[in-house]
Amino acid sequence: MTTPLRPALAAAALTAALVLTTSTVTASSAADAVVSPLAANWVQTPVAGADKLPAGITVTNWTEKNLENRTRPRLLQVVEIDPTAAPLDLSSTVGAGDGLAETVADQLAGVSSVASRHPVAGVNGSLFKSEPSHPDLREALPLTLQHMGVSVTDGVLHSSSCYGGGQGTSGAVIQYGVPYITKLRTQLSLQAADGSPAMAFDDINRDPGRARGCGRDKDDRLVDESITHQRGVYTDADEIVLFTSDYKYPVPKPDLDATITTDDDPGYEVVLDSTGKVTAAHAGRGGGKGSTVQVRVPSGGRILQGVGTGATWLSTHALVGTHLEVSQKLIDTRFGREIPLDPSVDVVSSFHQLLRDGAIVPELVDTCGQQGPGATPGTTICTDSRVALGTNVRGHTVLVTLTGQPQADNTTTHEDGAWLHAFGELLDSEELGLIDALNLDGGGSATLITATADSTTGTINGTTVRTPPTDRVNGVYVHRAVSDAVYAGISGYGMYKK
Repeated sequence: MTTPLRPALAAAALTAALVLTTSTVTASSAADAVVSPLAANWVQTPVAGADKLPAGITVTNWTEKNLENRTRPRLLQVVEIDPTAAPLDLSSTVGAGDGLAETVADQLAGVSSVASRHPVAGVNGSLFKSEPSHPDLREALPLTLQHMGVSVTDGVLHSSSCYGGGQGTSGAVIQYGVPYITKLRTQLSLQAADGSPAMAFDDINRDPGRARGCGRDKDDRLVDESITHQRGVYTDADEIVLFTSDYKYPVPKPDLDATITTDDDPGYEVVLDSTGKVTAAHAGRGGGKGSTVQVRVPSGGRILQGVGTGATWLSTHALVGTHLEVSQKLIDTRFGREIPLDPSVDVVSSFHQLLRDGAIVPELVDTCGQQGPGATPGTTICTDSRVALGTNVRGHTVLVTLTGQPQADNTTTHEDGAWLHAFGELLDSEELGLIDALNLDGGGSATLITATADSTTGTINGTTVRTPPTDRVNGVYVHRAVSDAVYAGISGYGMYKK
């Protein structure tokens, strides 16, 4: 794939991305003298099954030349999605239901039962934290999870934003097939029928009293890791959490986490129908601690759980037979505007935007979640696999992974990646022509899948997983179950929408 140079002016680049046109600007002699990280140390290599890729999907592989204290080269894979070459759209999915951790392969397979409508390319999406099932649950269930930041599918909000000092955190708003990357913050509130002041609620689809990965508001307090033996546990004894009808895990019981006390409160639970009418209200959450009863959100309805003062507010104002108005707003804090949550909107989230208007964002930090031994004894390298979602100078969506090399079978693996800032520098290479890019979940979550198509008819007839699994389970390596996925699928033009 040959990508034209990025325009020199950020405004021109943004315009080019929005109107799906190619823009080229003659580079200055000074710019010509600069060698990008990609040009300096990476070479394009053949793509397995390139002749079987669906129309509108292009994969470009770049393999490392100088191993930089490594024993094996890393692989940078760039998937470009061209909606002018085929009727393609961009969407996200939480798979069989929110709260259920699934592999990207399973999530994409569940998008449609019709083979010709299967996604044509996809990667894992938002940051999340895996959660254990409550010990009182009577049946073996898969791991549940908490989102770390805004997650939306088809206009349904699955989680609140991280607080981020009141500005929220980075995310990609996917609407009409195009990702728009910005800072996002949620505003959540309840209005009772008795005319009392509106009550803010804290989050969606997670354990009340206990948030994972980031604080949701200024009242959340980080607990020392020596107490919880988990990274990033935040507590707040006074919360209300909403559960949506697509939350497919039983709602939480008290005392899910034995290392903290803020989720011990039996609390209060309210059931709403599709109109917001309170159909049930009672003390106790999730069937109660010590009970094997499992409470699930009714189809089309919602459940509210409160602890501390949140429980008090619900018991006082959410009376059976009355109505509660649930307000959920998504705010683009970069421009101070609301993004209406209608069915055209999906959102995946992250802590870090990598590129903005064709340059590395000034606030990009340098982090690494996984390190391993370098080729030189006594040294370490960052092996944190990376995933990104972005747009290029043609206005096309781009999916990017930086990993180790795929292996012949799942008995071995090659786990590799980069420090976050180094990943941003690599993506900033002129040859890729990227304008905006959002860092997605990486490490063992990193998964890139493309479909295969019949070379004659173009019919989708299979999939190829292009990233190596790195989580070891029962002696073999597997891809991690994740919270959501971003995918290109058959779109519209009136033909099909999910």
